[in-house]
Amino acid sequence: MPVYEYACMSCRKVVNVLVRRAGDDAAPRCPECGRRKLRRLISGFAFHRSLVSKLEQLDPKYDKMIDAANPDLSFDSLVKQYKLDQPVAKHRPED
Repeated sequence: MPVYEYACMSCRKVVNVLVRRAGDDAAPRCPECGRRKLRRLISGFAFHRSLVSKLEQLDPKYDKMIDAANPDLSFDSLVKQYKLDQPVAKHRPED
């Protein structure tokens, strides 16, 4: 159920109105004065960023701080441990 923002032309207040159905054409009433003289506003919106996008926005100095706090989990250590810096050997099927 969407919540729309309206400006009441009678009492000059901005009010939020819960609309039961998105396609409902019935004019809502102002919760303050009870009149139907409302004009729907264009509202701002919010969105949630994923953890990955939040981490991408961090300053690179935090990566260094994290690596210094736990050297075993540093990027360079994991690359060496799992040999990620070496080319991958192609698997040949046995005859």
